[in-house]
Amino acid sequence: MERISAILLLLFLTVSLSLFGQRSRPFPDGGIITTKNEGVKLSGKTVRYDLYVRDTVVNYTGKRRNAIAINGGIPAPTLQFTEGDTAEIYVHNELKTETSIHWHGLRLPNQYDGVPYLTTSPIAAGTIHKFVFPLIQNGTYWYHSHTKLQEQSGMHGAFIIRKREPERQKEFTVLLSDWTDMKPKEVQRSLHNQSDWFAIKKEVPKVMPRH
Repeated sequence: MERISAILLLLFLTVSLSLFGQRSRPFPDGGIITTKNEGVKLSGKTVRYDLYVRDTVVNYTGKRRNAIAINGGIPAPTLQFTEGDTAEIYVHNELKTETSIHWHGLRLPNQYDGVPYLTTSPIAAGTIHKFVFPLIQNGTYWYHSHTKLQEQSGMHGAFIIRKREPERQKEFTVLLSDWTDMKPKEVQRSLHNQSDWFAIKKEVPKVMPRH
């Protein structure tokens, strides 16, 4: 019995070390390790996007505030694909600090996920990070920074994957987001302290109107 237990323990450790080794492989040239897309029927079409992350200044309320834009806009540009395409996305980090892009809701290999220090290497300032992954689903998704509170400063956009069949009607993408002139860190601190500030500021009516 002891020998069988020892063999099972050895097998468990071997599998664990193998999986750990796969997750902790280095990222060459600040990019992504490309693996074979086994079992995925791809169209052979590669769709490329270049995303330039830059500091910017916005004025939504009559006051100028610092923000982060992708390709000069907030929200970021809508990325459009067809199911079966291969996405090839280059993220150009022109900030003075590191950044990241997380592809929210997409089913893809773990190393492409985009969460820094967990699944994907962070994108250092002044560098270019290349993502290449298959699109094996369809639907409406979004992408955003997963670094500190950059998402709240403007780093978010829509990610559209259409079905292979031609669309029968026109589609329009609407991305809903909000903006505050407060610094994201101030908002986070107030929420963590369970302050009533935001409930007061949005002037919630005491009696909800009847419909």
